[in-house]
Amino acid sequence: MGFFIITLSFCFIVLLLFLLTIYIYFRLLVAVLEKNDVPQWIYKFGQGFRGRFAIGKLDDITDSTALKEATLFILNFFLANILLLIIIYYKTHNFPVTLYTCLKAEFAIVIAVIIFTYTSRLILLLLNIKKKPAYRYSSSNAVIGSIFFTSFAFTLCVSITGFPEKPIEIQLDKTNVIIGKTKASELLDAGFTFTKKTPESEIINKRNDHFYYGELVEIVRNDKSYGFMSITPTWKDVDKLKDCVITYYKIPADSRILSTVKFNHTDLSQLTIHDFRTKNLTDIFSLNPVDYKEVKHDTDFLLKLQTADYTLWQRYIIQANFTADASPFYYSVRAQHTIWE
Repeated sequence: MGFFIITLSFCFIVLLLFLLTIYIYFRLLVAVLEKNDVPQWIYKFGQGFRGRFAIGKLDDITDSTALKEATLFILNFFLANILLLIIIYYKTHNFPVTLYTCLKAEFAIVIAVIIFTYTSRLILLLLNIKKKPAYRYSSSNAVIGSIFFTSFAFTLCVSITGFPEKPIEIQLDKTNVIIGKTKASELLDAGFTFTKKTPESEIINKRNDHFYYGELVEIVRNDKSYGFMSITPTWKDVDKLKDCVITYYKIPADSRILSTVKFNHTDLSQLTIHDFRTKNLTDIFSLNPVDYKEVKHDTDFLLKLQTADYTLWQRYIIQANFTADASPFYYSVRAQHTIWE
């Protein structure tokens, strides 16, 4: 839970930086329209962002040219993003993957635009035949600096949190269960029961495991076992079973109801070890994730969706395990999130 709060706090900082950028640009716009100067702190901020991009002190001047420079930089930044989106989409034909790739590249994009901007200014300065006064505005540089820091923080945030993936659905004899979202009460309403538990039973999450949250119980309907589920309190350490969420599901391959259990509408009873060895796991389960990793061993196969730390978005894992003689042993799906740890 602590990591979740820290991540949310970092996302809030990114939001504040974004709002600061808008505010600085707005103050520059208003100052130009009213023919006033921007506040001194904006000048100081622009001066502080000189770095390697300027020699000597910048000019603390606010005029229409400064506004044009800031506006042009923002437009170039948006155009660079659009161009990258088009190029990546042309290669992948997958918009979610394209979007995620661009989000991870925001800092690199802003660096490229800064280099382009200052190179263009240098060329224009050298071509200044009429020798008109050429100012280096700290006011417009403040806008550029704010975008720079916002992009850096945003890129870092995306690299930490990853990209949200679509939850994995399982079908238990036509009853749909979304791992990490479906509550036990929905299964109770569908006629399922949990062995040695009632809807009012207290479920305790000891928070001592990164894989199994809450309590692992057997799920039954019409005297038939449908495997095992981890029942987990959503935000608390203790909650009633009916209010808990399903975070893990496991079905033994020798179960007599295996043919009625599906992972993302894929019939588990029709799968063999040959399928897992020769096909992509995403193809087996008809998934099109943005960020995933496949791990294949001799008898154990794992598909991980959302490979970044699961501090903000849930991670989903499908696992298929076989015995030494290549017979199916069990299939499982789990969701991971720091709010349950």
